[in-house]
Amino acid sequence: MARWLALLWALLPGLAALEPLSVGLAIGVASALTGYLSHPRFYCSYVECCPRDGRRLNASALKAQLDNRLFGQHLAKDVVLKAVLGFSNNPSPKKPLMLSLHGWAGTGKNFLSQILAEQVHPAGLRSKFVHLFLATLHFPHHDQVKLYKVRRGAR
Repeated sequence: MARWLALLWALLPGLAALEPLSVGLAIGVASALTGYLSHPRFYCSYVECCPRDGRRLNASALKAQLDNRLFGQHLAKDVVLKAVLGFSNNPSPKKPLMLSLHGWAGTGKNFLSQILAEQVHPAGLRSKFVHLFLATLHFPHHDQVKLYKVRRGAR
């Protein structure tokens, strides 16, 4: 408290020279400009933001993409579609959507991830909200599973 009083006492001679009308106008303009610049429509036009209610997942477009581009994986397609739509319909999820796809090489795990990423975020896999982890690349050593869990925040 004494610190603030000392600061105020040091600034007092300079504050006396300020005209109240100009100071009030400057504060008002600065407040309005700050409010405008921090508005999500303006801010998100320059930086990638998490999609809001205006940019919800289009279920019919996702189903059409899966039907047209993914072949021979009808079980995986149904399970993934149900999981993603269930997550999308939750108005306030407690955790982010996380899918773990398993299978032999060449079965379409990365391809399915790419389709989902393109439907959820306009930037697709380049989005800062989409993370693709490959077990052989990101977690190569089976004996370090505990370390991997700590790094990923698992309990």
